[in-house]
Amino acid sequence: MLFQYLKLLRIYQWIKNVIIFAGIIFAKKLTDFESLQRVIAAFFLFSLVASCQYAINDYLDRKEDALHPEKKHRPLASGKLDPSFALFITAIILPLSLILAYLLHPVFFGLVSFYLVFNILYSKFLKHMVILDVMSISIGFVIRAIAGAVIIHVTFSSWLLLCTFMLALFWGFSKRRGELIILEGNAKGHRKILDEYSTSFLDMMLGIVATMTLMSYVLYVTSPTTIANLGTDQMIYTIPIVVYAIFRSLYIIYIKNMGHNPTKAILSDAGVLVAGLIWVALVIAIMYSGFGKGVWFDL
Repeated sequence: MLFQYLKLLRIYQWIKNVIIFAGIIFAKKLTDFESLQRVIAAFFLFSLVASCQYAINDYLDRKEDALHPEKKHRPLASGKLDPSFALFITAIILPLSLILAYLLHPVFFGLVSFYLVFNILYSKFLKHMVILDVMSISIGFVIRAIAGAVIIHVTFSSWLLLCTFMLALFWGFSKRRGELIILEGNAKGHRKILDEYSTSFLDMMLGIVATMTLMSYVLYVTSPTTIANLGTDQMIYTIPIVVYAIFRSLYIIYIKNMGHNPTKAILSDAGVLVAGLIWVALVIAIMYSGFGKGVWFDL
């Protein structure tokens, strides 16, 4: 039962919370050991709370998930895990995580608590409202980004929050499109809101959001404010990597048909993973080592 509960927590979904590290990277405090410790602690605490939220969602949605071709294998939907046991363990982990979050930083605790309440509202109400269901998911990523900045006492960039919001929207609409395709005629039976969508409408939304994501990032790295805050104008050289990552994501969605599970799609695609690692390495190199200030970059 403990193994099934660990599956219920969806540890692999913790990759979503790496956005918490954005604040420390762009604030140039990655080499500050105390700040790094605080961000790592924030990452694990936020991840635990998010996992508890997954457990609550799966408990509430277990009957609907049983109709899904993939979600029916989840511990609660499949009946492999007793719902009462799952709630009991969650009732221990969640309060403990929230107490530790408060001890780490009261504002961080407030953000984590808001995230938890907001997601419960999403599960009960917002996920049944067309377009707002996807926007609600995106707001969760923005909260993560803000939490990562708050924990080390730095201001968060509005541009960075915009990029985060747009990228989350992109994957949110891809998830809805993937669900429509994989569920075919049973889409409404699993999630009623899917009856409000069509693949043609979601194709249009994906095209718009992909464009807005790229434009947001381009405007961010070329903004005079960003250049002044980061102390470099070399971030422009990361644009091709982001362009490739978005185009590769569209390939995953339309050719590999894996848009219904964005996290799994990203973790299993070498192209996106390598692009992400190169982007992180290049950003750190530009910001922390002065890479890119050589003559050949100025030609």
